[in-house]
Amino acid sequence: MKTVITGPAGKMGRAMVQAAFGNPEIELAGAVGPKGRDYIGKDIGLICGLGEQVHINVHDDLAEIISDCDTVLDCTTPRTAIRALEICKANGKAFVTGTTGFSDHEIDMLKEAGELIPVILAYNTSRLFNILFGIIREVASKIGMQADIDLIDMHDNKKMDAPSGTAKEIAEIISRELDNELNNDRMNFTYGREGTGTRKENSIAFTSIRSGGYPGSVKAVFGLENERLELSAHVYNMNTYAKGMIEAGLFLHGKKPGFYSLKEVFNL
Repeated sequence: MKTVITGPAGKMGRAMVQAAFGNPEIELAGAVGPKGRDYIGKDIGLICGLGEQVHINVHDDLAEIISDCDTVLDCTTPRTAIRALEICKANGKAFVTGTTGFSDHEIDMLKEAGELIPVILAYNTSRLFNILFGIIREVASKIGMQADIDLIDMHDNKKMDAPSGTAKEIAEIISRELDNELNNDRMNFTYGREGTGTRKENSIAFTSIRSGGYPGSVKAVFGLENERLELSAHVYNMNTYAKGMIEAGLFLHGKKPGFYSLKEVFNL
C-alpha cells in the first residue's frame, strides 16, 4: 500500500511515519504539512526521527502528490482533514482520519464520502480501547438506565478538543444501547460541574483533564446507590495509535467505497 501521511511533524504524524517506514506492507509515498512551516521541502527521515534521509520530502499541497498513493492517513485538525477528504474524493483515494473535534456536519461529510471512496473515521485506534467499547456496550445494556454515568478523559495539555473523541464515542455507544438519541429530552449531557444542585436523572457527565504529556486515558464509571463499576483503558505513548492507523489503512487497501469502522479493522 502506498500511503501519504498528513501532519508529519506532529506527535501522531511522527509516530505514523515511523510505523509506516518499518512496515514491509507499506510504501511511504509522501507527507504533507501546512503551508509556511519551516520543514516544508525537507526530508521526512530527518523531521520524524528516522535517523537518516529517506529521500521523501514534505510537501505543502496534498493535490500535488495524491496520484502517488493509494491511501491518505490523517491526524491533523478538522479543517485540514476535510480539505484532505475532498482531495481524496476527487482522486478516488482511500482516507483514514484519526482527527477529533469534527462538527456534526463534518461527520456527515465523512459518511457521505463513503459513497465514493473507502473511509474510516477513527476516534481511537487502540485495539484495547475498541475492546473496551464492546464491554461498555454490554454494561450499558444491563444497568445503563439505573446508573449515574461519568466519562473521565485525560490527555496532554496540547489536545485542543474536550471532551475527547473517545469519550464522545463512548457516550454514543451508551446512548444507542439505551435507545436514546444524543441530546434528546431523555438523555442529559453535562460538562464539568460547578455551583449547587443535585444531578439530573438519565445523565452522562463528562470530565476532561488536560495535563502534562499524558497520551490518553478514559474511564467510564457506572454509579449505583451502594456500589460502582469502573471501566478504563490507558495508552502509554502514540505508537499504539499510530499502529492502529496503519492497520486501518491496510484494511482499506483494495476495498470498495464505504464508511468502515474499527470494529471491522480489528475483527471485533
